[in-house]
Amino acid sequence: MVRDSIVVETVKGIDATRRQDIEAYMAQIPDSLTIQTEAGERISRAQQRSNALRDWSIVPATQRIVSVIDSVQLVGDSAIVFRWQYWERLILERDGRTRDTVITTQLHREIWRSTSKGWRAFREEELGGLIFVNGARYRPQ
Repeated sequence: MVRDSIVVETVKGIDATRRQDIEAYMAQIPDSLTIQTEAGERISRAQQRSNALRDWSIVPATQRIVSVIDSVQLVGDSAIVFRWQYWERLILERDGRTRDTVITTQLHREIWRSTSKGWRAFREEELGGLIFVNGARYRPQ
């Protein structure tokens, strides 16, 4: 039942991303959210909102977005969730016209808790993923 509830909430976030609906996207994120990136940066809810708007400004279309929950482990009133994400989208280059197909994958370790609004991810840790641009592996420097 917990897993099913988390899947429902994850689908809402995916749908909001696909539609680039910032209000629906942020409705899934609790005030105390913390994301730790692979590079060790900590991102707050406010910064995540800003990042989403920045990213969406150069994404004319999401072609495919998938989220798979690998495991859910209940620990007290929380759930530890390992979730894999795949996002394929068109991204505008700096000229504002040329479009690249970008695919990113990411494994997350998340801490979810039940709230009055449903299950929410309060902490996310990026565990690694890949980036492809027009079919070629991209390695950030």
